[in-house]
Amino acid sequence: MAEQKLHRTLGLAECVFFATGSILGAGIYAIIGKIAGFSGNMIWLSFGFASLTALMTAFSYAELSSMYPHTGGEYVYVKEAFNEKIGSIVGYIISISGAVSGATVAIGFAGYFSQLLSVGMIMSTIGIIVLVLLINVSGIRKSSLLNIIFTIIEVSGLGLVIYVAWPYIGDVNYLEIPPGGINHVLLASALSFFAFMGFEEIVKLSEETKNAERTIPRALFISSIIVTILYTIVALCAVSAIPWEQLKESSRPLSDIVKQEMGTVGATIIAFIALFSTTNTILSNMMGSSRVMLNMSREKKWLKKLNYISPKRKTPVRTLIVAAILMICFALIGKLERVALMATFFVFITFLFVNLSVIILRIRQKTRGRPYRIPVNINNIPLPSLLGIILTLVLFSYTMYGLAISAV
Repeated sequence: MAEQKLHRTLGLAECVFFATGSILGAGIYAIIGKIAGFSGNMIWLSFGFASLTALMTAFSYAELSSMYPHTGGEYVYVKEAFNEKIGSIVGYIISISGAVSGATVAIGFAGYFSQLLSVGMIMSTIGIIVLVLLINVSGIRKSSLLNIIFTIIEVSGLGLVIYVAWPYIGDVNYLEIPPGGINHVLLASALSFFAFMGFEEIVKLSEETKNAERTIPRALFISSIIVTILYTIVALCAVSAIPWEQLKESSRPLSDIVKQEMGTVGATIIAFIALFSTTNTILSNMMGSSRVMLNMSREKKWLKKLNYISPKRKTPVRTLIVAAILMICFALIGKLERVALMATFFVFITFLFVNLSVIILRIRQKTRGRPYRIPVNINNIPLPSLLGIILTLVLFSYTMYGLAISAV
């Protein structure tokens, strides 16, 4: 029986929308208040450090995705660089990571949803995960169209926040060190890295992307630049419009910023937009996790029953269901910042292996074709990947610190 394949239907614009949309809904709408609670007015520095870490790793993803345009993403890269056993471990981590990320954003969704309707947090969280599952099962074309619509909506929401808060820019001291000192600025960087998670999800759709070897790397860089600019401006606006001490206590921080200028109507608009934004990220997290599990099920006997693609909708229904179940389980933890740190914990491990994979493959597979090749090298070793390893280790250590203090 011939192996079931996904259809190549996505172009560059769709990939850029997918990557941008999956990033934007995560941190800005869900955890920017928690980030401000650690970094204070220096929130811009926390986001800057996190964005630099993400950008350096994006270089590695770009080269690897051009070499191996497969739906398995990191699982395939690490397997080629190390061995199948380590590749499998990373594959499991990626599958869990996507579920934890989706769970975090689902909790953020529930925070905004409760502002609009009197529905419990748990019910809202589970409900949105099930709804996104149904959307994903309907097919990649429909999911992609919704992603584009949701991304436009969420960018317009951030534009409204910037418009409302812009007059306050310059009213606070952006160099004021928070009570926790520089350690808390770096801890905020580790937490804010969650806001940049999502750009790597696009590599998992390589099997569904036209000319994936060139399209995926371009989409990675375009989306990273767009998000970095937006995040920096919004972060500055946030602590300018509302004191960070107040911001950290809010479960819907951006809504509160607009509310103080536009009243209940403005707050409702932002809360409504935040629902689309968080839904978009959950959609991409679930989609990415399911594709990694699909690729692994093609090679692992114990996962063989998950190797199924709906003949009608061309979607991996069974792995989507597993991803949704995992999301619900992690979402029941409930504490937003703790679940977010758990998500970054898994992602940092993955990023370490991805950056290492580029270096190892440069040594072991020197002659293999690389449609995209990382610039700035010393003896064929890419400096961006080395810097990515160093920055990831720094933020990983602060993630561990954050998990330790959140458990107290």
